[in-house]
Amino acid sequence: MMAGRRRTWLIWLLALAVVLAFGALWRFTPLGEWTQPEKVAAQIETLTQSPWAPLTLGLIYLAATAVMFPIIALNLALMVALGPLWGVLAALYGTLLAGLAAYWIGRSFGSKPLRGLATARVERALTFIRNSGLPGMILLRLVPVAPYPVINLMLGAGGIGLWVFLAGTALGVLPSLLVMGVLGFQLTEVINDPSAANIGFLVALVLACVALGWWVKRRLPSQVEET
Repeated sequence: MMAGRRRTWLIWLLALAVVLAFGALWRFTPLGEWTQPEKVAAQIETLTQSPWAPLTLGLIYLAATAVMFPIIALNLALMVALGPLWGVLAALYGTLLAGLAAYWIGRSFGSKPLRGLATARVERALTFIRNSGLPGMILLRLVPVAPYPVINLMLGAGGIGLWVFLAGTALGVLPSLLVMGVLGFQLTEVINDPSAANIGFLVALVLACVALGWWVKRRLPSQVEET
């Protein structure tokens, strides 16, 4: 239990460090040229006007899932590039598509070939979802128990219903995507104006996310807690 909480704190602190480093990199190196409003606007306009935008975005998420690239990093990048509203919608679309692809792979293979991925905690989470249905699926998405591609494979292999998977995933990841939308917007503000007020607000937002994640984790049922 304590080891799991320490790991959670370390993950969020690392995320804070990455966010601050990202802002500094783009502000104080030549890469900062790509944050000029006219360049960003041109890139976004090209993306949104292209009829291939949904397909391109979907392929990016599928490729990220295949190489175990952290979906959360991809989501945050979309928030920064597209803004809170379109960033959240695009991230939700990509997250659902990547999750569904892994789910169907797991469902096609079944549980036996993927048994090596089923840790004790994942098995408890699957049992909890089978017993509780949609509410359990939402809880699992609020505080993940395994890397996103892995848990999606196991959810498919474990026989979790498709509609429970889709609805639970959408409802469960939406709060975190909304939070990332706010974080992405504030990160853009820091990049464009690295004032003490903007940086302080960004740090406060990240710390608030840490506290919220810790609060939610403490209230998880024992079936999906750390061993």
